[in-house]
Amino acid sequence: MCNSNNTTYFEFVKTFQYIVHIPTFILGLIINSVALWIVCFRLKKWTESTIYMTNLIFSDIFLIFSLPFKIYAYQVGGKWHLGPGFCEFVESLYFVNTYGTILLITLIALDRYIAIKHPFLARTFRSPKKAIITCTVVWICVWSASIPNYIQSGTKRPNEICFSNFSAFWETGIIPMSMVTIFLIGAVTVIFCSIQIIRTLQRVDEEREDANMNTSMNIISSNLVTFLLCFTPCHVAMLLYFLAKNCYIANYYLASLRVFLQISQCLATINCCLDAMYYYLIIKEFWKSKVKSTEETISTHTS
Repeated sequence: MCNSNNTTYFEFVKTFQYIVHIPTFILGLIINSVALWIVCFRLKKWTESTIYMTNLIFSDIFLIFSLPFKIYAYQVGGKWHLGPGFCEFVESLYFVNTYGTILLITLIALDRYIAIKHPFLARTFRSPKKAIITCTVVWICVWSASIPNYIQSGTKRPNEICFSNFSAFWETGIIPMSMVTIFLIGAVTVIFCSIQIIRTLQRVDEEREDANMNTSMNIISSNLVTFLLCFTPCHVAMLLYFLAKNCYIANYYLASLRVFLQISQCLATINCCLDAMYYYLIIKEFWKSKVKSTEETISTHTS
């Protein structure tokens, strides 16, 4: 295992965490709280889109909750005083909900792809009940993946260390490569679905243009941008850092790659705020369909 004792990046990363995480925590908490209130008290109707949206909101809120403790852990270094059990919990919140978000955005892209590209299959594969089951499976899978964090916590690093010194994490390569694989599968899926949806909608003549179709294009585009912008850098950094840690890349780059990894992980949390575009479009789509349904009902009664 290659190693590096270069610690000159610490102060820069600390400052960068403050600059990114504090605004993300404040804005993300406001955005997701408002979105959750609208879903619970204003929409009052569970469709596939609102179910995925609600799960994404909870994923973002859990991730946001972990951010102050991640900042604290990094600032105090090896002097974590909140207990190993709580450390394992907030670590799990951070990593579980990062990949929960990745999987949920992937499901949103798939759901829109089936609805637009294969409308007849949508009657079979799409329903609120199936969306709930799918999201439940996602949560079970990602939380199950955090079990090793609890089992191995006593052996992989000292109990007073939190959000750092993941020696076992980098030694085996199983966990980082699994994370990169999940991201790659999600990225390929989201890109494929997005391209197919955009091509399908572009073939629709302007005279037959459907407002719901335009909203769908905006939804899938916002998901694509959020996914690639937030999660690509950190997974590239993870792969490169793993290669450097295991001597596949010159040891000289180890410290720089760790800086890249820390910074890109900070930037990945911005998705908690960027998801607001998706929430806005889903709510807009819902209200449009509700108004249209109301107008059709009034027209039926008056004719």
